[in-house]
Amino acid sequence: MAVDYYLKYSNLKHTTMEKDINDFIIIVRQKNGIIKIKHNKSNESNIYKLLRDFGFRKSKLDNKIIYFHRQSNIVIHVSLRDIKQAFWEFLKQGNFSNMPSDIELSDILEWYLQYKPIKESELFDYYLSDTLTETETHSLRLLTDPIYKHRYEIQQLLSKFNEWAFHKTTDKVAAFCKNNSLYYKMISDKKFLVFNHLNCESKDKGGFDSWIASYTNERHVGNKKPENVETLKLSFHLDRDFHLIQEYVS
Repeated sequence: MAVDYYLKYSNLKHTTMEKDINDFIIIVRQKNGIIKIKHNKSNESNIYKLLRDFGFRKSKLDNKIIYFHRQSNIVIHVSLRDIKQAFWEFLKQGNFSNMPSDIELSDILEWYLQYKPIKESELFDYYLSDTLTETETHSLRLLTDPIYKHRYEIQQLLSKFNEWAFHKTTDKVAAFCKNNSLYYKMISDKKFLVFNHLNCESKDKGGFDSWIASYTNERHVGNKKPENVETLKLSFHLDRDFHLIQEYVS
């Protein structure tokens, strides 16, 4: 992930702006000439402020802690490790002002690896905790909760059937899946675009297969086996497979 992640998910304006190195570290010069790099609470605060500027946040989703990156109107689910990685990549760029001549970038990187200044704390929460909007909550649930995502996709497709003026019946003869719902639309003479709703009574296990089926007339859909049937897409997903039916519903 590393650089690719950092460049993709941080606000790039901050990567080109010099930051005062003294915001993040304390340089201690001992009498024997040894130089040590440390940090304090003020430095930690500045690190978290920077990460907030980059767009990183922490919140709760369904009573579970979640980390995310917010940029414009988009939220991306991330991990605490991703947040740490973003700051590490920032340090590696070495784009600092007031950098002492007797300090090397490698010294700063060694400080980070030794002290690991980013950690769950009151300061971390103070600067990065945030409230999710309703839209962001929905987006993050789609990214993190497979059951929620599945239910949403089912309802989305059912809503589209209504929008596209599909008709509904029941597969009484097991042409596709016995006693499950069929959604269909005539697309040419005696040809129908048909979706069978698998496990239609289940909120969590339902799904759709799509077909091009031929019937003598519309009354036969669900009541007789089709004269001819062509598999369009098993386990149809609207976001992935819409191109397969676009010409029939547009």
